[in-house]
Amino acid sequence: MSTSDGTHSGADITNDNLCSVLESILEGSARAQILDRALTGDDFEVGVKRLRSSMQTHIFRASGDVFSLSQMIEELDKKTRDDGFHVLQAWDFGTHQFSEENVPTLMMDFWTKTAPEVRLERSSLAILLDYYFLHILALCAMRAWDGSNADAILDRVTKLVEHLQGPEGSGHQFVQNAETLLVLAISHFHPEGQAYDRLVEKVRSLNSTHQLNFALIGSAVLGSHLRWGFSVMYRRDLGRMRDDNTADYPWLLDALLTLVREYARMHEEGIQGTERENVVNALLNGLTPDPWAFIDTRPAALVDYEAEYSELSELFIRYKEEILEEFENHRPGRDTYSPISFHTNFLPNTLVAMVMTALLEGSAQELSLNALFLSNRDEMGDERANLARMLMYYANASPDRLGEHGAALIIYDEGTGISHVGLTLSAFRKYIPG
Repeated sequence: MSTSDGTHSGADITNDNLCSVLESILEGSARAQILDRALTGDDFEVGVKRLRSSMQTHIFRASGDVFSLSQMIEELDKKTRDDGFHVLQAWDFGTHQFSEENVPTLMMDFWTKTAPEVRLERSSLAILLDYYFLHILALCAMRAWDGSNADAILDRVTKLVEHLQGPEGSGHQFVQNAETLLVLAISHFHPEGQAYDRLVEKVRSLNSTHQLNFALIGSAVLGSHLRWGFSVMYRRDLGRMRDDNTADYPWLLDALLTLVREYARMHEEGIQGTERENVVNALLNGLTPDPWAFIDTRPAALVDYEAEYSELSELFIRYKEEILEEFENHRPGRDTYSPISFHTNFLPNTLVAMVMTALLEGSAQELSLNALFLSNRDEMGDERANLARMLMYYANASPDRLGEHGAALIIYDEGTGISHVGLTLSAFRKYIPG
């Protein structure tokens, strides 16, 4: 679907139709043609401005088509804001408001100010263009419940992610699936805490595969986020962390419950292998920032979740010894990569660091966010550790990349991971009966 005037009737402004337009762009050569049109002439700086304008207006010109996404994106983004989430804007902690420019446009501005001249090249624009479409796909994932079959929409978005990261684009790997896009979309700071409860309730309506995928990445990202906060922001004060993250604890409880239900199913059916290891690792990851909140004394944020909390406790008691034994197998080491040793304040900051390091190095990143946060213990261990260290170095390389009070926003520390797991296993043994 393409248009020359950018107008759509109200009936055309649906998530399904936006996905159809994105399919026509991502499946074929349209992105290459968009870059060709933007870079017409010999002035690269002018080409950058053309592409930035397209990202800002959501109107892209290919060889024979004009892809006008503006009305659909504006309408769907408005609905998502009404739900409490700003997917396309960044929160400014200084002004306490969301940015006027969309995130991909801000990223392009940051790149043009940061990148050395040698990296001002077409391959960099290809990565930035894919970064733009990644955010539009995140918006599509957030609107999955607009129609009658959210599961089908999420499958469709996952297929679009595959096209985005396939041979017709930059080759940069961002995420594995639509569920990771959901987590990415809501991992900005959003002032309306109840919005998280509403989204988690929607996720409960999905089929078991999508619920599990959301729980795997959600538990790992929340574990990383809260571990960062525990040591950096809250100075190891659990009370402060709990009080400041009242929206995260119910979400984490739901993710942990989904994971332990899946663990119980796998255990009873005798299922072994990578999928079970990923469940165990994500379960341990999510517990490590504050295991006492889920196995000892329930914090205030979880008082209204009696049924979920009780079921989690019952499953922990039933499988205590088996879970402990498998947790032991996921202790971080100093010579192997573990997601539990990776800590970041907000997931989008990790994505920005991954994209910027790729742009500065002049090559697309072959590892996605999922590779950093999920187990796959025997796959690409050295590469993941190298990437984690590179991101930490990038985050610390300039004062303007540090957070409030000079805090590093990305930390990879094997010793801290080892300590968190030790405390979690000790609490599990002490407070879980049996």
